Amino acid sequence: MPTRAEILDTLAASQTQVLAFFQGLSPEDLERPATASEVPGAAPWRAKDHFAHLVKSERNIQRLLRRTLAGDTRDVLLRLQYPLGMEMPGNPGNLSELTPEEQKRLGMAVANVNQTYVNEHHDDSMEMVAADYLAARQETLDLLQQFTDDQLAALVPTVIGDQAAGDLFAGRAGHAAQHITWIEEGFRQGV
Repeated sequence: MPTRAEILDTLAASQTQVLAFFQGLSPEDLERPATASEVPGAAPWRAKDHFAHLVKSERNIQRLLRRTLAGDTRDVLLRLQYPLGMEMPGNPGNLSELTPEEQKRLGMAVANVNQTYVNEHHDDSMEMVAADYLAARQETLDLLQQFTDDQLAALVPTVIGDQAAGDLFAGRAGHAAQHITWIEEGFRQGV
């Protein structure tokens, strides 16, 4: 588990990388298809859609971490991570133990939630998305300060297995880097 200082450094470096990448794209590149949507029949995601998704993802992790800090039970924390109305799998919190059908159902439910958010923010300007990203990141940093070192080391149940709270904070950087890689690959492949 990274230290608080390492988490802060990781998030700062990631923020710099994310802003440089998206602000470095031309208006045309921000709007052109970059990757296929995971929802069959939905429009491909543009670079700007990925940027908006990073905001939503950051806020989802904040919600989980706030509820963890509030002392919610394992069952409540796991339910929070599954889309509303989705039937819970037999063994939530351990992705490797889900049946193939449960994995597919979870994947499609998450893809639909992500697509809905992207659709809702389709017409947001780049300035709006960037401001929303910066606000979300500041909220993450503010939330980080509320955690003690022991709380950062404590395990949080997630759909893929238990993870230290500190790893969830730092994981925002890896998530953003993965999306940047997907965009770059999509541009090279001409989605």
